[in-house]
Order: sequence, then C-alpha cells, then structure tokens
Amino acid sequence: MSQYRNRWGAGLAALCLAPIAAFAADDTLLIESIDVEGGAATLYITPEHQSLLIDTGWPADVAAVKDPDSVQRIIAAARKHGLSKLDYVLITHYHVDHVGGMTELLAQFPVGTVLDHGPNRETPPPNAPPAFAAFQPATLYPKYLEALRGHEHRELKAGDTLNIGSLRLAVVTSDGATIPKPLPGAGSAIGECDGMKPMDEDGGAENARSVGLIMTFGQARVAALGDLTWNVEKTLVCPRDKVGPVDLLVVSHHGAHLSNSPALLHALAPRVAIVDNGAKKGGEAESYDTVAASPRIKRVWQLHFAEKAGAAHNTAEAYTANPSAAGDKYASLEAIVTKEGAITVTNGRTGFKETYPPVPKR
Repeated sequence: MSQYRNRWGAGLAALCLAPIAAFAADDTLLIESIDVEGGAATLYITPEHQSLLIDTGWPADVAAVKDPDSVQRIIAAARKHGLSKLDYVLITHYHVDHVGGMTELLAQFPVGTVLDHGPNRETPPPNAPPAFAAFQPATLYPKYLEALRGHEHRELKAGDTLNIGSLRLAVVTSDGATIPKPLPGAGSAIGECDGMKPMDEDGGAENARSVGLIMTFGQARVAALGDLTWNVEKTLVCPRDKVGPVDLLVVSHHGAHLSNSPALLHALAPRVAIVDNGAKKGGEAESYDTVAASPRIKRVWQLHFAEKAGAAHNTAEAYTANPSAAGDKYASLEAIVTKEGAITVTNGRTGFKETYPPVPKR
C-alpha cells in the first residue's frame, strides 16, 4: 500500500475561529478535534448552540497528558466557543483514552445527558498487575457509574436516533451490534468485501462495542465510529453497505490498523478525514494508505505527526496540528460544515485553512 499517493492531508487560545455570533448566524456546524495526545475528545456545536462532546480523553493522572490535562483542554475548548454547559457527552466505549476524563469532567463542568452503549463487556486478563488493572474498563466502569449519579443517562442501541439542534444522530453500531437495514442512500455492493478475512486482534473487547454514528446536518454527513474494529466494520458494510458516503470522517481508532478496512473506506468514501492520533499512538501506515486511497478523498488532516509511520505515511506539515513532539502545543483541528456540505478545516497551530466545496449527492 505504500505506493499510494501521499494525500494525508497552537495552543487552544491561538485557534483561528469566527466569533460566536457570526458562527450562529452562518447556520453552520462547528466540529473541534481536541488534542488529548492520542486519546479522543471531539466537540460538536450546532447553530442553535447545542453541544455534543464525544469522549473525554485520559484521566488527569496519566503522565502523557499533563499541564493541561485532557479535561482542562476540553473545558478550555468549550469556554472558547461560549459554552457554559455540555448538553450531551457520549462515551463510545470504556477504554481509558476515551472514558478516562469523565469523572473529572463531571466534577468540573456542567453536563446534561450522558450517552453510552450500556454495561462494560471487557474483563482484564488473569493475574494482571495492579498498575495495569487500574486503567482497565472493569476498574473504570464502576467509577464512571458512580460519577453519573444525578445526571440523565441514556444507553444507545443500534438503530436509535437523536436530534441535537439541527444535527441528527443515527446510531449505526453499539455494543457490538450493527443496524439491520441500510440507511437511506446506502445499499451498494462493496467489492473489497470479497476475500476480506476476519482479524483476530481487536485491542480489547470494548473497541468492538463502540457507539458508531452517522450524523446528518442538512445535506452534509459526518461519520464517527469510535474505535470500531475490522470485524464489526465488515458486518456494517459487507456484502452491501449499510451507511452510505459521508463528507467528513473522524478516522476510527486514532488511525490504528485494527480498524479502517478498505471495505469501510470504500463505503464511507469521505471527502475529508481527520485523525485524532498522538505522536506515538495511532496514525499507523496501513490505515494511512487505506484512507489516502479511498474513492473521494481530498485531504486527510492529522492531530500529530505519527512517528512510527515515517514521513512517507504522514500528511504535509500544513495539515498537521502538532508536527513535532518536542514543540507540541496541543493544537486542535477545527471543521466548519455548512448544510450544503461545504467543509472548511483550520489548523489551530497556524490558522491555515482549506475549504472543500459541496458535491452533488449520489
């Protein structure tokens, strides 16, 4: 796959953003991919100023994300956009880089409804050392439930829908299940399904349980599938695609090779992709090649230069929020999406932006 053409395409206060009043008047959806160093935290704000945070990054006692920690970065992003509350927080699954900041977030910032896939399904390996077990889902989940007391809580199932302002969420995967019937506009046969072999490795049972969303905003479609794994991707798009093409993809599993199969990328056919990788986590070469080769891709943006993948499997520096671990300023990536499907992505480190006009829908 290394022959594929390279298309992969500072601090929070330095982001180049439109004023809140102008943002609302423009009737656009704002999406900020917050840098939590290889964890996940993505903020969505609708024109009605309704908000959704998907995942909460790492806990404060993880050394990789200190000063500020994941929750401090999330709160700074929310306040920068004029939010005094997060209306919804969705935890895709219970791995530490996704749910780790939840307890601290609930203690430090107002949150409305909490969404998840239901009970934890992952057990730690036998005889796991205490230091390892402390960050496993079986340990984190009871603390999560305790922190939720007093908050509205909803378990999402495949096939559920939810409207947040003018943003419509369709749950296409949850707790290992996928939707039984295609969404409108889907149903095409996917050639890459032929010969697609199961993958034994999944990185832990909770990855496959991820809540996966197809979000619709006017004519625009956004996919965010958490850490959904190869085998569940196959169920979702093989032999016929159940999701249909999207305009923007938040690349699954931080760009890990356990996800992002050629079949999935053919089905989703994103025009723009954002990878929430860290310098040493995610952004793997196999996924790079697959995303870069997807049928309609115009640009892939990355939160970090992926050190293990090498220069040949990273986007140009202009499309990387944090190109050097040594000079990491935890810059974010921001996308502004119109109801017609135009997307403008801004590099929080430099203010450089690129716009991708809408295209006719299939």
